[in-house]
Amino acid sequence: MRCSGTRAPANEGGARHRRLRSAGAYSASKFALAGWTETLRFEEAPHGVHVGAVFPGFITTEGFPQADLRERRLTRWMVSADTDKVADAIYAVGPGGRPERSVPRAFGLVGPLRHVTPWLWRLVGPRIRR
Repeated sequence: MRCSGTRAPANEGGARHRRLRSAGAYSASKFALAGWTETLRFEEAPHGVHVGAVFPGFITTEGFPQADLRERRLTRWMVSADTDKVADAIYAVGPGGRPERSVPRAFGLVGPLRHVTPWLWRLVGPRIRR
């Protein structure tokens, strides 16, 4: 029996990129969802199931204005007020689409940089607070 389909969970961009003070379990759950999605992508590919992930980062809404992040020069680039960009990212990882997408796109570079230059992450990471 052959099956196909798409799975595209949206996960907060901070899942692989930042540490929240006093929120270890929250950060770990986001990191776990990212890892599970990646593993599922490889497990289900032979069955014709595409698994993509969306990492929307920080979205400005009425309930979460992200003022603290927008005020800091180091973090303001991480915040997006454009929910259409998130919708486009979800569409981009749809059937047969990309394996993952970050919004803003530059946010997708933070994860690989963290692994390639851990010394830099240890230096900059603690300065990025929420």
